[in-house]
Amino acid sequence: MVSKTLKAKYSIEKTKRAGNVLFPIFKKEHVSDFANEILREDEGIRNRVMINPDYRTLLEEKIAKTFKEYHGVLTGSKLIDSWDRVTSAIGLVADAVGPFSGGLGYLISAGTEISELIPKGIYAIYYGKKIKDLKAIPYWTAMEAASFIPYLGEAIDMSNIYVNRARKITKEKVKKEMRKIMSSNLESKVE
Repeated sequence: MVSKTLKAKYSIEKTKRAGNVLFPIFKKEHVSDFANEILREDEGIRNRVMINPDYRTLLEEKIAKTFKEYHGVLTGSKLIDSWDRVTSAIGLVADAVGPFSGGLGYLISAGTEISELIPKGIYAIYYGKKIKDLKAIPYWTAMEAASFIPYLGEAIDMSNIYVNRARKITKEKVKKEMRKIMSSNLESKVE
């Protein structure tokens, strides 16, 4: 027989996992997980780390430094995508009710999309000034335009378009710094 305490701990853990999946704001970035992703994606860095395992430590230091530098960008992206999930749930219900409400549901759904634009616009300005990623704004604009399409738009909003972009740009910065270090003659300093 399982104790009530153990059942409660199990339930709390399942709730935490669900929160991490449903709301990106609750998901923490871990340096080692991020390093593993970079090593999976970049064969050159992976090979150098296999040759010299001390590069793994350097990689994790660069990731930690970049996390501190891009803290606002990463946190903001999680906040925006979490807000998207909340408003998209409302929009999805409104879309489902749309045919039976004489179009009022579709109007409510479009209203939720408009309410999303203010925080997204503020984040986009911050992101643009901080990162100088010129491709992000047109990409997000296209995705937001597509999110006005009934049903399909809510699926777009449920995806992590802001988190994925922030993580991608963070990984690219770390990879660039690592390539610069590995291409120079600093091999002896790392050992």
